[in-house]
Amino acid sequence: MRIMQATFFEPLRWQEQSARVAVYNGGEELKVYYQITAPRDLGVICHGRPVEELPRILSLLGPAHHIASAVALDRLFNVEPPPLAVNMRHALLQTLVFSHHLRKLFFFLTSLEDPLADRHSAPRTLGQPPFLHHLFDEVMQCLSLAQEAATILGGRPEHPLTAVAGGVGRYVKPQSYVRLAEISDTCVIFAIKLAEIFGRNLLGASEAVERLKEVSLEPMLSLSMTHDADGSVVLRDQTSKEIDRFTPDNVFDKVELFHEPWTYEPFACLKGKGRNVFDGNGGDGLYFVGPLARLNRGLELSTPRAEQERQHLFESLGPAPQVTLAAAYRTLLVELIQAAEQMTELYDQEKLTGPTTRTIPKEMGQQATGAIESPQGLIVHRYRVDDRGMVQELDILDTAAQNNALRCRIARRAVEESMTRNKSQEEIRKNIEASLLPF
Repeated sequence: MRIMQATFFEPLRWQEQSARVAVYNGGEELKVYYQITAPRDLGVICHGRPVEELPRILSLLGPAHHIASAVALDRLFNVEPPPLAVNMRHALLQTLVFSHHLRKLFFFLTSLEDPLADRHSAPRTLGQPPFLHHLFDEVMQCLSLAQEAATILGGRPEHPLTAVAGGVGRYVKPQSYVRLAEISDTCVIFAIKLAEIFGRNLLGASEAVERLKEVSLEPMLSLSMTHDADGSVVLRDQTSKEIDRFTPDNVFDKVELFHEPWTYEPFACLKGKGRNVFDGNGGDGLYFVGPLARLNRGLELSTPRAEQERQHLFESLGPAPQVTLAAAYRTLLVELIQAAEQMTELYDQEKLTGPTTRTIPKEMGQQATGAIESPQGLIVHRYRVDDRGMVQELDILDTAAQNNALRCRIARRAVEESMTRNKSQEEIRKNIEASLLPF
């Protein structure tokens, strides 16, 4: 009888949910599981509550869910938000993208150098970029500015409360317009600076590049939204070729969730397709979402500096589709710049002023679906209510479920390649964390 040796890497840093990686090694047989260790069922919380409360409740999943919920309510109550509300929501969403990506990049920097270490007495690791400690204070200052902007627009940075059915619940205060302009200017300048440091210095440091190259990703299907008026959802194959297109209303007709006994988080897959999480051939229905999926659409970006950085990415790493960790981190930089540039446009006082903040609903349907591209990727909400507006059914397609298979495969690849190189357990853990971070 073969005895399986179990090793657990927990807790994993930088994961939004409680997670660990379990490794079972029985000689020639190696099994690696990325496990979410705590259940999460918001349907129990939301069932029977007034549907208008969902934007505030569902922000527990992430601040972008606040906006997605408001979009679903617009459709449920058949209202069109006024331009002021649309711009404010979009400005808040871009601010959330900026904050999210900047945190991810900061965590990657801290994986290379401890920001709390004594910079004068602590020995420096060979090959470690000598300039990193100068960035930490600047990153944190810029992040605090983005959080201040999110507070102005959303009421709170992590759990916004401003979006409601038909628009937003308040105006921007007059004294805040100048402050928003100052914040956006600072964010653009720093985003460009950070991209230059990553491209010319950090990714030129041999140790950092080798760490990113140690884990290669398996090509997978991807799902993302278009910028069309109807906001179509596009499914692309492993070569980024479009193979299907449908409206957000049809997402739950195309996608379903299934469970595995070793994790609390479900997996999203295409209906009628393969579900094998660890086999690329047997898992042809599994897909991923997020910044890398958006990059692989191959579409020109709407802001000049971000488009310039996107072109530089392809010049450095090769044409789309990109399936490397280096591309995943560089994509965060591309979208960081794009978010900052769009913040500059949307923070304009003329776009955040208007005669009304909300279109008051006059009727209510029975079911509605709302979808947005969040910082982490596509998220979809579908609500069904009774005649009094009480929630009867709640379906949420979160990025956690849609990227669950990708994270499982990345964790397995990180462990396999680290063990091949005879890494220590601490080095394996760090390799897992850095590999999972951009997703």
